[in-house]
Amino acid sequence: MRYGRAVWKTSPRSQPRRCGTSSSTCRSAKRNRGGATVQQLKTRTTDEAIGRWPGILQTLGVDQRFLINQHGPCPSCDGKDRYRFDDKGGRGTWICSHCGSGDGFGLLQRLFGWDFKHAAKEVDRVVGTVQAGAVVQARTEESKVEALRAVWRASKAVTHGDPVWLYLNRRLGVEQVPADLRFHSNLRHSEGRSYPAMLAMMRYPNGVGASIHRTYLTADGEKAPVDDAKKFMQGKPLQTASVRLGEARTTIGIAEGIETALAASQRFLMPVWAATNAALLEAWVPPAGVDRVLIAGDNDASYTGQSAAFVLARRLVRDGFAVEIQIPGAVGKDWADEGV
Repeated sequence: MRYGRAVWKTSPRSQPRRCGTSSSTCRSAKRNRGGATVQQLKTRTTDEAIGRWPGILQTLGVDQRFLINQHGPCPSCDGKDRYRFDDKGGRGTWICSHCGSGDGFGLLQRLFGWDFKHAAKEVDRVVGTVQAGAVVQARTEESKVEALRAVWRASKAVTHGDPVWLYLNRRLGVEQVPADLRFHSNLRHSEGRSYPAMLAMMRYPNGVGASIHRTYLTADGEKAPVDDAKKFMQGKPLQTASVRLGEARTTIGIAEGIETALAASQRFLMPVWAATNAALLEAWVPPAGVDRVLIAGDNDASYTGQSAAFVLARRLVRDGFAVEIQIPGAVGKDWADEGV
């Protein structure tokens, strides 16, 4: 999107004020309505705006997609991949290979056709409403995604004998591990220590990653001795997403847990994906090309697993899918407990 230059209506220019012999009188003529000279306004506003620019710019009407530190379309020229907002030193800095570079004031001047004085006044007007260190939502999301990418890059495919392979083989007899399950050799847990971990990519129906599910392990493939061995990384919203434990086909299965899904896949001889919990099972959406779904539900004493399975089934049937539900016979069991 290209911003046009704003057109501002002004009142007729008043006659310039004549200065007397007193230098203080001359200085008073250069003061703005707030009582500060333009230079004082510049200095004060520049100092106060440091660290607040993302919030300031968004408050003044700059689209948050132009406040991300990655190459993308320039809000001023027609470039599709020339611009990024790097905010160096908290000064709202940006760079475009066509337009050049500047700070937050320069961005406002370029986008809205303001001179510096006007831009400084607008910033001065809103700077007090923006907390220091305020981060635009888009930048927050970007940092979460980059953290996900960094952890995924540091992992590797599961191989025979590593902790993930031992964990899955010991419990389920799994030999070939799906590609969206990976091994991280030394992942920090919130309790302070680092452990080997099984990483599972959560993907939306279109295949785009949403988050990473972590199962912390010991070197010999047991669950790590922590209060919460299974955790999600912060990422995008998880509704509709799942761990893809096999290729999509016209018929696929969906279960809650990763281990449950792998066991159900062995039992029903089809790819079974994992929603990871009952709430996300209810919200799951099949990818394009699927017309039949097997729901491998849990048999919970609380009926949580059964309820989630039937809520999902009702929605899928309404949307035109053929649906089958399979629940283990024993109360308190899932398909991983049932065995193969």
